[in-house]
Formats: sequence, C-alpha cells, structure tokens
Amino acid sequence: MTRFYVLFLLLTAFSQQVTYGQQMIDYNQIIAPLDSPAVDFKEYLVQLAWINSPEGAIAAAEVLNAEDKNKNTRKEWMRDIQATVNLNEANLRSGSTAGGNIFFPRYNFGLNLNIYNVLTQKPKNDIGKREIEIAKFKVNQQKLTIRAETLSRYAEFQMTQEVLKSRRLVEQETRSAFVLIEQQYRTDDKTFEDYSTASAAWYKAQEERIRAENEMTQAKIRLEQVIGIFWEQVNHASKR
Repeated sequence: MTRFYVLFLLLTAFSQQVTYGQQMIDYNQIIAPLDSPAVDFKEYLVQLAWINSPEGAIAAAEVLNAEDKNKNTRKEWMRDIQATVNLNEANLRSGSTAGGNIFFPRYNFGLNLNIYNVLTQKPKNDIGKREIEIAKFKVNQQKLTIRAETLSRYAEFQMTQEVLKSRRLVEQETRSAFVLIEQQYRTDDKTFEDYSTASAAWYKAQEERIRAENEMTQAKIRLEQVIGIFWEQVNHASKR
C-alpha cells in the first residue's frame, strides 16, 4: 500500500511537471522579435505598440540597470582589500657597511581583507541575479499588457467602423423613405402622421450616425495612443 501511494505521488508530480511545461509562455510569440516580420496586421500593430511604448523602454532599461548593478556587486569584495609594503631604511643603509646593524626583515608586506564582505558576497550575488530576473519578468509582464491593450483597442476600433457603416446605411434608407413619404404627403397619399413618423426616423438615424462617428473617432484615438503613431501613418498591406 505504501509503495503504491509513493508511486502515485511520483506519477502525479511528473504529470504536473509535464502540464506546467506545456503551459509555459513563449514571450517571442507574445510580441514577435522586432527583426522578424509580423505574421499578420494584428501582430504588426502589437510590434508597433511595443516599439513606441515608453513603459516597455523603461522596463528594458531596468534590466540593463540590474545587470550593471550585479556586475559591480560581484566585485564589491575587492573594494576593501588594502596591500602595504614597508621598506626598512636602516637595513638598506647598513647593507653596504661592514659591521652595521642589520634588522630583519628588510621589508614588510601586509594585506588587509574584510572577511565580512567575502563571506556575504555569495548572497549579494544571488540577490543581484534575482533582481535581474525580476527586471526581466517586468519586461514580460509589460509585453502581456501591451499585447492585450493593443488587440483590445484594435478590436474596439474595428467594431466602431462596422457600426458606423451600418448607421450610414440606415440613415440612407430612412432618408429615402422620408423623401418618398414627403412626396406622397404632398399629393395627400400619406397623412401628416406618416410624414412626421418618417421625418423623426430620419432625424434619429442621423443622430445615431453622428454618435457612431464620434465613437469611432474616440476608438481611433485610443488605438493611436497605444501604437504611438496616427492611424493614417500605419503602413501595412493588410491595413483596413
């Protein structure tokens, strides 16, 4: 029974490791390397947003800062090393004089070393490594944020474009209906109530079209904010 339980735990742990390995994020797929072409227009926008992101640049600079700091930290143990050399002048003078007093040694060599810095160097190095990893995690977190924000705003912009197309079509249809009913009203084929209803429908359609235009403009501004350039400046074959 005990053997079976141990075997079960081992198999469970192994299966979890496999599962976790399959779920690891490839951050080169979150944002494709800038030296490789984007596979489609959406990925191009994500790359564009990452290039122009101040937050992304800050996160990348923090990695460099952590790496430079770690390099300096690894050398800290040498900072307090002091070497001293003392020459015995009397000894040097008496060396050429017979019967002179000779003092040994002819010179003294000393080395001062801060043992505390030596003993604590490895933990400091470990902290430096962790700070580098933390900085890299922040870069990856920023990649996730930029990707989600870019795709979300682009989807919103696309939706407002389609809504505006629909509102314009409805406005054209209600206008055509209003013009027809207006003509029929003048020949007494339609009542004033019919005329008023058609007129109100047309004005409502105009209002909804204006509102849709404003929503599309706002969505465009929000997208431009994250990609860093005006929508009109985006140059890609799949742009629409």
